[in-house]
Amino acid sequence: MRRVVIVWLCFLLAVACFAQSPSAKWQVATIMDVKAHPPTAGEDPSTVQYDVTLRVGSMEYVVLYVPPDGTLKEIIQYRLGQDGLVLVGTDTIKYNDTLGRTREVSILRRRTIAANTADNKPEKKQ
Repeated sequence: MRRVVIVWLCFLLAVACFAQSPSAKWQVATIMDVKAHPPTAGEDPSTVQYDVTLRVGSMEYVVLYVPPDGTLKEIIQYRLGQDGLVLVGTDTIKYNDTLGRTREVSILRRRTIAANTADNKPEKKQ
């Protein structure tokens, strides 16, 4: 009887492991470029927005970054070349800010790039 229960529990454990859907994977992203996002018609021109280019593996994403309230608006310009963990979705990218809060930005464009080489490293702006 004890053996039957152990075999049954092993079977249930195996089924439970295979039944789970794979979770999304956090990946390392490098900030490659930061440009001011031009305001479109109907938008408040005083709102600061940036087009930030992120490299994640063999993909490059351009996201629309809006600095949260209470932060230095130009801080993203000084993060060029820094790495961070991101969770890439279909239309958005999630990241954690310095306080550990999860933030989400919209993906504007994406493209496949060549493999990482020394020539593809970002250059720091002076």
